[in-house]
Amino acid sequence: MESNTEKKRLPRIGLIGIGIITIVSLLVGGIGGFLIYRSIEGLNDDERKIIDEYRILEDEWLFGDEDIITDALSGLASGIASEDSFTFYTSTMEEQNLSVRHLGFGFSSRTYDGGLYLSEIHDGTAKKAGLREGDVLYGVQRNNEEYYDFREHKPDAVQAYLQEDGHDEDNYTFHYVRNGEEGEVTLKKGSYEENIVTIEEEPTLLNQYTLALRIAIFLGSPTKEVKRILDTYLSQGKKIQRLVIDLRGNGGGKVNECDAMARLFVKKGTLIYELHDQNDNVIERSTQQTDPTYDIPKFDILLDKNSASASETFTLAMRAGTDCAIHGFTSYGKGIAQKFHTFDDGSVIRYTYAYVYGPEKENETLYDEAQDDDKILCIQGKGIVPDVVWTPDYQWLATVPNLLDSLAISESGQNYVLNLLNEVLDEDKTYRSDYHFVDAIKDFSAYAYDIYKEEALLQPFDSKGRVSLPLFNKITKISYDLYVRQSDALLEDTIDDR
Repeated sequence: MESNTEKKRLPRIGLIGIGIITIVSLLVGGIGGFLIYRSIEGLNDDERKIIDEYRILEDEWLFGDEDIITDALSGLASGIASEDSFTFYTSTMEEQNLSVRHLGFGFSSRTYDGGLYLSEIHDGTAKKAGLREGDVLYGVQRNNEEYYDFREHKPDAVQAYLQEDGHDEDNYTFHYVRNGEEGEVTLKKGSYEENIVTIEEEPTLLNQYTLALRIAIFLGSPTKEVKRILDTYLSQGKKIQRLVIDLRGNGGGKVNECDAMARLFVKKGTLIYELHDQNDNVIERSTQQTDPTYDIPKFDILLDKNSASASETFTLAMRAGTDCAIHGFTSYGKGIAQKFHTFDDGSVIRYTYAYVYGPEKENETLYDEAQDDDKILCIQGKGIVPDVVWTPDYQWLATVPNLLDSLAISESGQNYVLNLLNEVLDEDKTYRSDYHFVDAIKDFSAYAYDIYKEEALLQPFDSKGRVSLPLFNKITKISYDLYVRQSDALLEDTIDDR
């Protein structure tokens, strides 16, 4: 009986439960729909249009794919901020390129004489294996594969080969030349950290106790490394009467890092920076509140056209708050700051949110700002003009334009060759823009053959009429040799100055 009674009760309870569930579902659905409706209704016309366009492309576009939201966000940022290359979207924070840790061999290199000139050795496998700055890699054998001769391939193909994904245990046996001597070294790819601060010259009696440091970027911990270097010398009883800081090529980094660096040196009360919003309101301000950490009498800073952002902010503080002379070329001129928003999926938008202002020197008005009474300036689009302007400009020698892929060489490519001929040929003739490019290449072919005596250089063009690979390789070598010599000479001139 109990069993039969239970069977009669179950349908009654089930019907009641279903009724309750139905009512609750209707309420939840109704409330949810109402909230969604209100949410959509709360959008303005442009916001609804963006959502509608996204849904059309996602659901109906013939060529749509799973990356459409990434593409949409990237396009939105880059399209709206087309005049601001510093505002953009990436799928991960790593793609923002703000880390000084990387995966690779642990060297920086550039195309040179058909090979790779090692311009810097970082703290990684290359350093442990004994490679040095100035070594030139001419080829590699990966595991037991056929030897890959760099001189037989175009520079972009060499880079692509070395960047191919492999396995941690892959061995790369490089053939290198050092001071005319050949050698081999076997490396594996691994994690390494960029050199942020390097010593270019140590303080001695001969250089009047001048220490020269190169700061590559204001990411990582450059302030901590500079403090370590200075404390090491001072703890050994060595004097530092003058500090030369080489910021050439320093593209900036984090404003709090350049702020911390400036506090090591600038006098009490010095404005380090101000951030202004779009309405010119001061939203952040940093001033030296104490005496500097180090009492160094004189400073010199080296700038070039690639010195930007945080390196410029640091320079403005130093020139106002220390006895500091600026040498080199007008800097890049980035007086704006960015910050980041990370979405729930880990993607990131970096966007410009403020102008960066720095101090002017006492009794100085830059850029003829006759109405400038507040003694601050923003170098956005202007840059910092050095106190000592170098001449001639050697920076163009660092990067050779591509002369290999086109029969119609660009105007910049032709001008590069003509300028290089003017640099290397000791002749009465001056090469100008109206000189025929083909004749210029032939002249360079004869010049290179006289130096290197390689028969391949007597053929300045390949079978398709393009600049030959052997001649292009020599152009890269001649250019970079000149660049290194002039760059080093200007650093030495700065150290010998004052």
